[in-house]
Amino acid sequence: MNIFTYPSFVDETPNTNKPKFGLPGGYYFSEQIFAYEQQTIWRNTWQFVGRESDLPNPGDYLTCQVGDQPMFVIRDNNGILRGMHNVCPHRGAQMLQGQGHCQRVRCPYHGWNFNYEGNLKGLPRAECFPNLDKSAVYLAKGRVETWGGFIFVHSEAEGESLVSYLAGFSAYLEQYQHRWQELQQVDHWFYEEPANWKFPIENYLECYHLSVVHAQSLKCFDPKNIIYTPTGRHYQIFVPFTDDEFVKDHPAFSGEPRGQSYQGFIFPNMMINTARDKVSVFRLTPLSPTKTKFEVFIYQTKAQIEAFPYKQDEFRPEFERVLNEDFGVVRSLQASVHSKAYGVLQLADIEYGISHFHQVLSKYYQP
Repeated sequence: MNIFTYPSFVDETPNTNKPKFGLPGGYYFSEQIFAYEQQTIWRNTWQFVGRESDLPNPGDYLTCQVGDQPMFVIRDNNGILRGMHNVCPHRGAQMLQGQGHCQRVRCPYHGWNFNYEGNLKGLPRAECFPNLDKSAVYLAKGRVETWGGFIFVHSEAEGESLVSYLAGFSAYLEQYQHRWQELQQVDHWFYEEPANWKFPIENYLECYHLSVVHAQSLKCFDPKNIIYTPTGRHYQIFVPFTDDEFVKDHPAFSGEPRGQSYQGFIFPNMMINTARDKVSVFRLTPLSPTKTKFEVFIYQTKAQIEAFPYKQDEFRPEFERVLNEDFGVVRSLQASVHSKAYGVLQLADIEYGISHFHQVLSKYYQP
């Protein structure tokens, strides 16, 4: 039995005259629903945690939080990326912190140490455990797969592959004129926003607000001609530009289209935005029912770096201007959800991304 009733009025059909509605306010602040989402969504989906280039050598690792599951990814001596739960099987201490390199995965509490495959190799005062079979002790496994140089982690050891999970979304992104595998990180920063994780995603999935919220900051976008395409759990957003003066040009890229951006949402928490000179990626991590970590990653290929050198002091202020416009709306929504008057009167067809998102959520909410 489900712990709550999911609204039956979520419309699964795009481009119809049937009214589409939203979620009740409680879905954005309930501790019970938040805990249920951790179990049903975050423990059962593939999530972006880094780039392959972050871990070039055996023993290089990064830690990550997959929903409420602390995990890490490490490259073994055969060059294979492995994902494991960042919890010592002895007493439950976290094994690794941050990002770095290690010769062995060593517990900082009692010194139990494991190889890169997660198998126990040694422990202090082993005579204190006369009945311990070391060959049967190992770190709990997750899964790691990659696409386009991005590392994705799943907290379960078995299940749907990343290729299947992405459905046709990867083919859509491969239309971008630069090789995803060649992207290098040039910037990264984050915010902690006082809002439920679903609100920033819903804001991203519709263009209806662009001419109001971003009337000046995103006037290069042509909201009437943005093409939205549901793809499995995910959502493609093809964005044409209206005015070339806002699109950077360079002789080295004279043969490439200037006025378009391949954007999209990979469920449950990754948003990708391409541009002629860079790729930006957003990653959301729920911290509580009403608090979300919002990370921004900026990537460029070597060719893009040479043609359009990234200047943080010039780019960040403009980028943050747009984000702060969105955050203002999201905070306003969060402030309203306790009101007895809160509700979504109706969603327009150009807000269908929200309906699709809710449709996907419903499949995880239902028992």
